[in-house]
Amino acid sequence: IPPTDSSEPQQVEGTGASAPIIVEITRIQPYERNPRHGRNPECDRIKDSIRNNGLDQPLVITQRPGAADYIVHAGGNTRLLILKELFDETGDARFSRVPCLFRPWNCESDVLLAHLRENDLRGSLTFIDKARAVFDAKRLLEAESGAEELSHRDLEAELRATGYSVSCGLISRMRYAVETLLPLIPQALEAGMGKRQVERIRILQRATGTLWQRYCSGDDSAFNAVFAALCRRYDGPDWDTDALHGAIETEIAEEAETSIH
Repeated sequence: IPPTDSSEPQQVEGTGASAPIIVEITRIQPYERNPRHGRNPECDRIKDSIRNNGLDQPLVITQRPGAADYIVHAGGNTRLLILKELFDETGDARFSRVPCLFRPWNCESDVLLAHLRENDLRGSLTFIDKARAVFDAKRLLEAESGAEELSHRDLEAELRATGYSVSCGLISRMRYAVETLLPLIPQALEAGMGKRQVERIRILQRATGTLWQRYCSGDDSAFNAVFAALCRRYDGPDWDTDALHGAIETEIAEEAETSIH
């Protein structure tokens, strides 16, 4: 169906979606819960393409009940921001009104998961971006359903029902990354630390925590304070788990007044 010269969606009979429309760029806003927190590494290439060739596919948009403006529905935040930049820089009418495909509003978690699926499909999200989005979706699903806290198993089933498959084991790693590691090593995670490194740190924390209980006088809170302080010390884009490993062993040996060997 060719785009209509309209800024209001017209329902396509029997599809559950509306006809393509042309929308003023000022009426479309980025999605605030976008899973991607960092800059898209393809941003410059995409900007050159849009500048030279225009938008290669319509933006998918939706509209919250009672809102005057639209938001992007399934990916497209990067393209939207680039279009706004190009219009500000050039004033070119090509970038002032854009073709869009309107999706009727369902719920907040539906939009968040649509963005997560689209970004994950493109392989452009870091592990911590995915983890934050999954647990943001968890909170939304709980609020929308009025249910008590979803277990990892229930969350796995809810996500699978929306078309996003993630195992219970991976959800557990994601929770550890978001709740335990993100406050301690944000630079390492944002730089692209993967799930294997996250799991390696979790195993290290458990193993050295057991050694601390066996050889040291302090309780769990004392070990947790040492672990947190050392994580913060070594946080950086070039994260080295071996450095953390050696530092924790040294702390245990000193606390136990014994040889590190």
